[in-house]
This record gives sequence, structure tokens and C-alpha cells, in this order.
Amino acid sequence: MTAQVQRAALYRTIWRWHFYAGLLVIPLVVLLACTGAVYLFKPQIDAWEERAFTGMADSGSVSPQVQVEAALAAFPGATLHYYRLPAREGDAALIHLALPGKVGMRDVFVSPRGAVLGSLGSETRISEIAHRVHGQLLLGRKGSWLVELAASWAIVLIVSGLYLWWPRGVRLAGVV
Repeated sequence: MTAQVQRAALYRTIWRWHFYAGLLVIPLVVLLACTGAVYLFKPQIDAWEERAFTGMADSGSVSPQVQVEAALAAFPGATLHYYRLPAREGDAALIHLALPGKVGMRDVFVSPRGAVLGSLGSETRISEIAHRVHGQLLLGRKGSWLVELAASWAIVLIVSGLYLWWPRGVRLAGVV
């Protein structure tokens, strides 16, 4: 076999690997890009989800301790994880609770006056779902392996794509 025939065979082999890897990896890369974009806008999405708990009258405000006690009373047996200060006056405080029996977490919104306004499940919030899809494809550890495998094959795609794109018989100045 001549050198030119060997180079043509190598080119076809690399092109084939690049094509099949792309068919398998690109859908995952698109999914990861979309979920990454959702997670990038987490503050805006969370603010949209919490829009019902903003802009209340704050006259007669109670202390954070009273707000935490109100949240704990609404969910007996729950434990406090953290307290998030309201972003602006008149906004509800977010109290993040661990529910009893390790059944999940809950974000409880308490008005400045100490009334429980409502709650959201932490695991069902848009940004949390996007985070779980992005990291594990909602498949747990096996999903995490798939994401890592897709990232590894994306590197193969980049390297093989550069090889396929690189002009033949042209000096470096022609490439730039």
C-alpha cells in the first residue's frame, strides 16, 4: 500500500469514528447545554417561582426566631437547615427544613408578620431538577457515568474534528 492510500484509509476511519461518536454524544451535549443554561439562570428562575411571596406589608414584623418557630410548627418534626433573609423589605423569609424520616427538604415561606404563606418542595424546583438532569440524567450513579462518558467522547469528537478539518498540504499560515 502506498502512503497516500494509507492516509486516505486513516482519514475514512477517523471520519467514521467521528460520525458515530457524534450520533451518540451530540444529543447528550445538547441536553447538557440546555440544563446548564437553566441552571445558569437559577437566581432569576427561583425569583419567578417565589413571586407569590414578595411585596407584602412589613409593618409589625416579627423576629427571625418567631418566623422559624412558625415554619417548624407547620411541619412537625422537621429540623431547620437554614434561614434565608428576605431580599427586600416586605418579602417573605425562606426557611429551609429537613422533613422527618428523611423524606426530603422543604422551602417554607413565612411573611414578615410570622404567618406561613406556603412552601415548595426543594426537589421539585425547576433549578434543582435541571441540576439533577445535568449531573445524573435523573438516573443516579449510572446517569453520572453516562455524563462523564459523553464528556470523554466529546473530547474525542473535538480531536477527530480538528484532524478532519485540518487542511492538507498547506503550511501553518494557511490554517490560521
